[in-house]
Amino acid sequence: MMLIKRLQKGFTLLEMLAAIAIFSIISLSAWQIFQGVLTAHDVVLNKNERLRQLQYTLLLIDQDLQQIADRGTRVDGNTTDQSLFSDSQMLDSDDEALALVRYGWHNPEHRLPRPELQRVFYRLQDDRLERQYHHVLDPASINVEPVTQTLLTGIHSLKFQFYFNGKWQESLPGESALPEGIAIEFNMNDFGRIERRYLLPSPWQSAL
Repeated sequence: MMLIKRLQKGFTLLEMLAAIAIFSIISLSAWQIFQGVLTAHDVVLNKNERLRQLQYTLLLIDQDLQQIADRGTRVDGNTTDQSLFSDSQMLDSDDEALALVRYGWHNPEHRLPRPELQRVFYRLQDDRLERQYHHVLDPASINVEPVTQTLLTGIHSLKFQFYFNGKWQESLPGESALPEGIAIEFNMNDFGRIERRYLLPSPWQSAL
């Protein structure tokens, strides 16, 4: 009886190398796709967080301006009837700045030793849009440090305009009444130029 040997044929070295190369290419492509998905996810998260910060900032500005009070300033014994200030030389701002008094600072049952009026400042410093306020309405000295909130980073300019008698003006007239509207404009490194215009409530009520 003739025995027939079956020849068993395996993969050659060349075939193994080709298979490894194909597997490596597929793995690399899959990794790049995965990395792309992760990067896109991070970009979306960062954009969403940035948008949330912008919306919160605009909400704060809206609340401050919609509750603005016509209340003068008392600092170091000096008083003035002017309640709204804006200049590029104030508050150590890198661009224009704004100072105002607003109603509506929550003080439940008047338990805190302060009124419901709050003096608020906006300025630009080191590419940060900052909102500042004091714990008291009239600090005993101009050297009292305010509380500082960083609202937005990556801000390159800060401008204000004021609406008087049907016109937008670049600056406030000295010792003037409150304007009919205020515009704020700033430039962000990602969203570009942001401009909001606010009509202020009327008639004005003088805050004592």
